[in-house]
Amino acid sequence: MWFATGMVMMYVPYPSLPDSDRLAMMETIDYTKLNVAPAAALSKCPPMLTGFRAITLTNRPAYVCHTSDNATHVVYGDNGQLAPHLTASVVERRVHEVFSKPLKSIEGPMDYDQWIVANKFDPYRPFLQVAMADDAGTHYYVSTITGEFLQRTTRHERVWNYLGAVLHWIYPTVLRKDHALWDKTVWWLSLVALVGTASGVYLGLYRTLKVRASGRRTLSSFKENWMRWHHILGLFTGILVLSWIFSGWLSMDHGRLFSTPSATLTQQNLLRGSSLSEIVSRVDLGSLTSLHPASEVTIHALDGEYVILAQDHNGLINPETLGFAQIRRAIIAAWPEQKVVSLKVVPDDDAYTNLREGQLPAGTIRAVLDDSNSTWIHLDAFSGEVLSVMDRGRRVYRWLFNGLHSLDFPWLAKHRPVWDIVMFIGLFAGFSVSVTGTVIGLRRLLRSG
Repeated sequence: MWFATGMVMMYVPYPSLPDSDRLAMMETIDYTKLNVAPAAALSKCPPMLTGFRAITLTNRPAYVCHTSDNATHVVYGDNGQLAPHLTASVVERRVHEVFSKPLKSIEGPMDYDQWIVANKFDPYRPFLQVAMADDAGTHYYVSTITGEFLQRTTRHERVWNYLGAVLHWIYPTVLRKDHALWDKTVWWLSLVALVGTASGVYLGLYRTLKVRASGRRTLSSFKENWMRWHHILGLFTGILVLSWIFSGWLSMDHGRLFSTPSATLTQQNLLRGSSLSEIVSRVDLGSLTSLHPASEVTIHALDGEYVILAQDHNGLINPETLGFAQIRRAIIAAWPEQKVVSLKVVPDDDAYTNLREGQLPAGTIRAVLDDSNSTWIHLDAFSGEVLSVMDRGRRVYRWLFNGLHSLDFPWLAKHRPVWDIVMFIGLFAGFSVSVTGTVIGLRRLLRSG
């Protein structure tokens, strides 16, 4: 199953909605209606703020508060009142404003669905599923909290993902919506598969060495076809299969053996120079209303100063990169026991941040610390937000997981169709040895029954 579905995933990834498309479907903020200062909006939100931005909701400016309990609260920017959850009729009107094509149906609200089951959607639940009357069978998922279009699927993606990612990740909604249960289930299944594969490789090599030691010029002493093919295929593909099972098991590590690639909330606040709530409260209304027209305005903080970024579907509007001196002071405050050895812009072809599964934004700043792990801190050059934390173990993880699992080696991954050919041959070999092992196992069970 893992090898067959891996072939599908090479060409049909799990559905997602690019951020540029999300922004393109948002209204431009009408600053003339923005009457409430950020500090007043904060009074309606719980403490422990982790994110703060301004958008348009139902044709009205609104502030979105993201808090450490993974919740989202929306406060209207014209009267300071909390915004209620959106109804299907409100979303339907918005859909007609965004799209010229007709609407087929709206379902929900729903907390979970196969295509919004991931953790990143948690702060925006529940959702409404909007089915469009188009040839592609497009479905959009709209948050009833913020009114944003946050996921998009087509019929083609849904069909192939049931044969790809859903099976490969063991991702059925009933299991995946309980993250802890899903995490343990896949981790233990992968570990059992790893032990089984390792024992098979050992036994296969042992049998071959034994028969060769007896003076016979053959790789396998088995006469029965399925056993012989399984043995020979395993000799040539066993290490490859083992590396894929091992790296797949590591994908579920989540801090068990390796560090996690994120800064703690304390480190983030030290980097900001104070809590985000305190810094956001300093932003006056005029700093927002004087901005260029935008679909979204986000307030960040670094070294005690607020940073306001406005963007539309084309990206940031008039972006300015942060100074290295300010970044250095902030990092020293967040990691006071270490020195900053170097600060530099990460090159576009960096092997640790430019991966097949995703890349850090262009212009990302890398700070190298002088601790025993030679930790790298990656920060966004415009907002100052921590994008990832990579110690030595995390860099090893990059090769053990990304390298082994998707053959993400710079000299191979960037050269297609060479990567496709190598990947497909390996997956087919793994699939073949798995099929022979499955047949042998089933025949043994039937005989014993």
